[in-house]
Amino acid sequence: MLRIVNFISGDGSTNLAILQAENSGGKLHGLVKTLAIISDNLKTLNIQKIRDEGVSTSDVWTVNPEKEDFTNQILEILDKYKPDYFHQVGWMPLTPLEVIKRYRGLNQHLGPGGKWMYGKRRIYAHIRFCEMIRETRPIPIFCQRVAPKYDEGNVIYVQYEDILSNETVEEVAKRLLKIEYQVQIEALYRLATNSFEERPVPKTALNPEEERILLKAKKEALNKYPLKSKIG
Repeated sequence: MLRIVNFISGDGSTNLAILQAENSGGKLHGLVKTLAIISDNLKTLNIQKIRDEGVSTSDVWTVNPEKEDFTNQILEILDKYKPDYFHQVGWMPLTPLEVIKRYRGLNQHLGPGGKWMYGKRRIYAHIRFCEMIRETRPIPIFCQRVAPKYDEGNVIYVQYEDILSNETVEEVAKRLLKIEYQVQIEALYRLATNSFEERPVPKTALNPEEERILLKAKKEALNKYPLKSKIG
């Protein structure tokens, strides 16, 4: 059985979907077991929903990325459980290098990657990029290995979804959310059954000129969804 510890920052909706898939009748039942949950945001953590899915309160932990001992905070918890993987499902901080060296990690992502590319910013950047190159491309939704730099780890499983011409960023984010759950669950299933094919990260930009355009789209995304706003 694949043993994992989930890292979350928001309300943990992907985490809950994984827990449900591990229960009787779910795709991951008997194959994957979530040992513990680590959150960096106690205010958004819904303990009751986690308990309802069979996880003990004693296995739910919070850490503070702003403290100097952030690395040790995480390692002390992981050393307690010794999981096969930690799984970043909506996790916002950059995981410390020492953690990555000692434990294998998985990461939930979609669209363009890199520093500050999270939440609706990724979808906005993808849409703007397509507008600027005047070409419609599907957005990749994937589970990847955690690497020292943001979103550079190889992909375990990827699914591509079209974005409709009349959809807003918010509508796309809402529609793709359940697909994000399914992709993470499928990746865990393939890892547990050793049926995955590891691949490089999907490329949004295919040449140097497109890289320049994508960078411009990313900068627009930062302005559209500044840090102080709620990034969904």
